[in-house]
Amino acid sequence: MIIAPFASAADGIAREAALLQAGRAALLLWQADESALVLPSAIARRTGTQSVMRDIKRAGLGVVTRGTGGGIVPQGACTLNLAMVLPCPSGFTLEDGYRLICGTLTEALSRFDISAHTGACPGAFCDGAWNVLAGERKLAGTAQRWRSTRSGRVALLHAAILLHLPDPGHWAELCLLHQAAFPDAPVLRPEAHAPLFALMPENMHQTSFPGALIRAAEDRLSSLSLRENQAA
Repeated sequence: MIIAPFASAADGIAREAALLQAGRAALLLWQADESALVLPSAIARRTGTQSVMRDIKRAGLGVVTRGTGGGIVPQGACTLNLAMVLPCPSGFTLEDGYRLICGTLTEALSRFDISAHTGACPGAFCDGAWNVLAGERKLAGTAQRWRSTRSGRVALLHAAILLHLPDPGHWAELCLLHQAAFPDAPVLRPEAHAPLFALMPENMHQTSFPGALIRAAEDRLSSLSLRENQAA
């Protein structure tokens, strides 16, 4: 099976961290069985956020923290995750990393005649300049984590692809936690999102899309490695 199943988002995040620690080129496409909201540890430590987190946990929805920054992301059946780990070539920048993973997604989508580009999307969760947008709506968010080794830097590039919106109860809890964490940010709007299931038939995004995504990721990692070997 192409998509690795994890019981929880915490398990998927831990596997990504292990791949980053190993420091070798790797790909991981994964999904969590349990629904949860994932947010940065720094935000989770805020007093106002903690009270909302406790209410959400009492309601039965998991809350998971991560080491990277950004906003709050729903995990579970509604989200497909792609992690790309690569030893960074000389001169490789943060922007190069975002271009690489966003380019991977846009290439995979183009194979299904879906045009995508990058940009911010006010009203979307975990908004940022390196969203992958279909039209002007958010389909995926991206993030990076880097570490230094004796042989150079290693990057973990991550994309969270929205398959469908969380169920209404979880969406409401996402909005409450977002408001507590980012009181000055725009209110989250469902219509600011372009879930994959709305862009292609469900059976296609469950079977054909993961394969196209892995092939696009492999092509980019291979091309990057070839250029590095030629430069050496």
